[in-house]
Amino acid sequence: MRPLIYFRSLAILLLWLGTLLAAHASHVVGQELTYTPIASTTPGVPRYRVKVILYRDINGVDQFEILLTCAPNGCATTGAFTRTVLRNQATSLYSLGCPTAPAYAYNVYTFETDVDLPRGQWTLSVNSENRAANIRNLVNSVNTSAYVSAFLDNSLVAQNSSPKFLSTLLPYLCGSQAQRYSFSAFDVEGDSLVYSFVYPQQGIQPANQCGAPIPGALLSPHFQLNAATGALVAQAGSVQQGRYAMAARVSEYRQVNGRWQQVGYVTRDITYLAFDAANANPHFTSLTLNAATTPQPVEQLLRVQPGQTVTLKLSATDPDAGQTLRFASQAPDVIPGFSLATTGANQAQLTWQVPATLPLGRYTATVAVLDNGCPVASEEQTISFLVTTQVLATLPPFSAATAAFPMPFHEQVQFQAIGSQAITICDELGRVVARFNCPADGHVVWAPAPTLPAGLYVARGADGRLLARLLRAAN
Repeated sequence: MRPLIYFRSLAILLLWLGTLLAAHASHVVGQELTYTPIASTTPGVPRYRVKVILYRDINGVDQFEILLTCAPNGCATTGAFTRTVLRNQATSLYSLGCPTAPAYAYNVYTFETDVDLPRGQWTLSVNSENRAANIRNLVNSVNTSAYVSAFLDNSLVAQNSSPKFLSTLLPYLCGSQAQRYSFSAFDVEGDSLVYSFVYPQQGIQPANQCGAPIPGALLSPHFQLNAATGALVAQAGSVQQGRYAMAARVSEYRQVNGRWQQVGYVTRDITYLAFDAANANPHFTSLTLNAATTPQPVEQLLRVQPGQTVTLKLSATDPDAGQTLRFASQAPDVIPGFSLATTGANQAQLTWQVPATLPLGRYTATVAVLDNGCPVASEEQTISFLVTTQVLATLPPFSAATAAFPMPFHEQVQFQAIGSQAITICDELGRVVARFNCPADGHVVWAPAPTLPAGLYVARGADGRLLARLLRAAN
């Protein structure tokens, strides 16, 4: 019965996508802009390599150049300049894995150039025409541009490399499942990063060097964003099929003269697809650190030291019998000393040789597990590290509550235990509101009755240890 469901879902999806692509070709489905300091060619003038990644429909008209605008002091025209940037790399195609057609396929185009940016406050931007059609949370999206910007204050700090996004995987929602993706970024200087949703923007005059939220635009109706890690979680529930826009900003802060000050930001503006399919998502079940024999939750903060080599063994499972899993990560392309290797049918190993010169602070990495269904289902996990000189010798499993998602929740919430065990959930007064056994993979899904009041609940394992804190929001 499942193959028939897959076929019908795929047929509907391809018909819907084909209509869009035939009516409106060559439209943008995502953009991001980052910068890196390089050797100066003019004495006393900082120089930067600017990189723009553009995501476009696979059936759209090819694009070989973009226009980069560099404006000092916000939208000031005095001192502003533009640069035509040629494409230096094109990658095709990421798809939902169905061999019969390139379902929701897209091109990833890379543009790079070097610019001199004298000391000051700079806004770097690209305004691309036009967005994809029929984006549900934008008004008349096909007639709006896609504006994306980055900010640099090199009057505060002599050199600054912007945060670099760790994944070019465009999210998609498969059915009504709770799903994980990530906007996580890596900052080589160890700056403090804060993640936030912003409204999708379009270019405005003068000369489209400034941006403004698209009138009537709405934030993503499905995803919640972790402000500390950039992890994205979509709450389970009924989803109207179609395309949606979602934009996030990563602001970086650094202590300058004893005060935390913003030294830059980058923005990622992408489009994701929601569709109906019966393929269940795979998910990560546990993580084993170095030579430990006891696994721990994947969401738990990992303490490491500069110069240390850390080995993480990840396990995953898929609810659909007979499917093959694969692991993928673009973190090795961004994080120095990071690598990924598949070690078994349902296992992968992440290795990080932490640079000895890496500043102390919090860092994240991402890894995805994907199945071979049609369409593909996946989960992208954000792993958090604390690089510190004070590392505990051992951390007992569940020394702190694991991260539950979504938080807060309405209809249902998920969290990770270790192995099959009895789960008890209590309210703030210690009264038991639910008892059940979790499956062998430890993946817990709790869907309380609609009559259960909003408030804080705690989940404990068979040995009484705290597993998760669960906050139910009022409807």
